[in-house]
Amino acid sequence: MQRGRPRRRCQILQVLWGRAVNVALRQDIRRRPFSKRSPSTLFILASLLIVPKPADSQPLSSEFMKVEVVEAGGVYDVFAASLVHSDVTFTLEMELTNLKASKSLPFIGTIRGKQREKILQLELVNKKKGGGYECKYFYRIGNLNAEHDTTNIYQLPYEIGASHRVTQSYFGKLSHDENSHYAVDFAMSVGTKVCAAREGIVVGFYENSDQGGPNDKYLKLSNYILIRHSDLTIGAYYHLKNKGVLVRIGEKVARGQVIAYSGNTGFSFAPHLHFEVLKAKTGKESQSLPIKFKTRRGIISEPLQGKSYIAK
Repeated sequence: MQRGRPRRRCQILQVLWGRAVNVALRQDIRRRPFSKRSPSTLFILASLLIVPKPADSQPLSSEFMKVEVVEAGGVYDVFAASLVHSDVTFTLEMELTNLKASKSLPFIGTIRGKQREKILQLELVNKKKGGGYECKYFYRIGNLNAEHDTTNIYQLPYEIGASHRVTQSYFGKLSHDENSHYAVDFAMSVGTKVCAAREGIVVGFYENSDQGGPNDKYLKLSNYILIRHSDLTIGAYYHLKNKGVLVRIGEKVARGQVIAYSGNTGFSFAPHLHFEVLKAKTGKESQSLPIKFKTRRGIISEPLQGKSYIAK
């Protein structure tokens, strides 16, 4: 290894955190010496270090962000970039050898959709010696700065006048975890019209999966839509029908607009729609938010499992 240059190596391990509905992946990067011919720019990526092509439709197993280390005049700039139209919140952890970081670690931040930002800088402590690092980053869809507008009353995510039974509600134990305490599952036969519960902009979707079932092998195979609201929270609609998405990235959708057809893809015990509103807390944690729905019998703040509700 050349004197005064840090050792670095990337080995990527991609793991789904929690259920597919959390859209959270983990990458582990381990260290090895670089040769003298090593490039000065290092991309920390999944999928065999190939930068994925920008796409409107992206499965949960895809890479949603990247971290990049660039040498610049004896220091090393660390960049983060969102590869999707949605904001991505991440946690970057680094163990440094003869290097110091310009900001406290672990570093937690949000990258806006399709943006690239310098997040910190690494510098050799003793410039006569080499250095190195180990790092890993975790990420989730969503923005740290989201502030939920609690005055908003959501439409039930199906057509006005239609009625569907709640199969899992707040703090459900069947398939929800600590990151989705306020998610709601509605029983729906495959092909039922799914409506936007709130107006917003489509920032993510996937519709190519035709597989699903109550098995972990289906965790990454859910079809979904992500809609960013004006308060930067995300409305997430999961388990959609194969080729059942009716909207595209960047499209503005109105409350009550038909956006998809329900299905049974991904980790699912039976055909249903999973709906939740969330924000990111860190790259490791999402915060599912309690919301209020408008029904024919009035406004409800907590749908009851086993009960059916008519959308109004």
